[in-house]
Amino acid sequence: MNYDVVGLGQCCIDYLGAVEHYPDINQKEEVNNLTVQGGGPVATAMVTLSRLGASTSFIGKISDDYFGDLIKDSLTSEFVNIDSTIVESDKRSQFAFIVIEKETGKRTVLWSRATVTPLRPEEINRRVIESAKALLLDGLEKEGSIVAAKYARGAGVTVVVDAGSMREGAMALVNLSDYFIASEDFAKQFSSTNDPKEVAIELLNLGAKTVIVTLGENGSICVTPEKYFYQPAFKVNVVDTTGCGDVFHGAFIFGLLQKWDLNETMRFASATAALKCREIGGRTAIPNLRDVEEFMESDNLP
Repeated sequence: MNYDVVGLGQCCIDYLGAVEHYPDINQKEEVNNLTVQGGGPVATAMVTLSRLGASTSFIGKISDDYFGDLIKDSLTSEFVNIDSTIVESDKRSQFAFIVIEKETGKRTVLWSRATVTPLRPEEINRRVIESAKALLLDGLEKEGSIVAAKYARGAGVTVVVDAGSMREGAMALVNLSDYFIASEDFAKQFSSTNDPKEVAIELLNLGAKTVIVTLGENGSICVTPEKYFYQPAFKVNVVDTTGCGDVFHGAFIFGLLQKWDLNETMRFASATAALKCREIGGRTAIPNLRDVEEFMESDNLP
């Protein structure tokens, strides 16, 4: 079977809970609304695409441990194909503890790195990538991401890169990307300038075809060699920002699949990401397509 979008990157399990205020050292705070769900940038983007109506497949590496089983269930229950995900025995899959401050919806993440080995080129399903319409990469599997991007570019598959933070893997993908989506953190780490537009232009000069910089509650910008525009953030009652960027990436790719122009695609991605923030967890409140359409059709929106 061919898939609309293939994602290669990180997957994990998140334990999430809300506190009234984040405690100082040697202090205690009660946790409320505890939930356990799948996480990871690319994995959550694939779930987003699946809920919006696209067919998706995830490529990554987990172990045959308790967390690995939860990760598999978190994807297959959302109709994300995992046939190309590698399971390595007797290792540990990645997991995280995420504490959300109730008043602001902002989060603190404590995480444990997986002990599985990096994806090797021979473990990557080339056929499934070359038959897709788009490939999403987060650069966390550096060697595997570069190989996958080259497979995709050779087959005319659109390559989207999620640059959540400044890392070697993301930088190696700049000139292999059709759409390079950088977070505000990445922009600050990458360049000394405080102007996101200037950061985007620097990335264009390194070979990216289109650059988006997400700015959290301040919206996002899009820069191409021909134009620049700003997309304000949609206003919602923010409960938790976990996974907001991941959902943005998935919804952005959905817009590309529909062949919408960049303005419409950015607006749709911003709306979808905003709706995710209504509940705790990166996946709980990911909307379906009709939810997003109704939200965008309502009044007082950007």
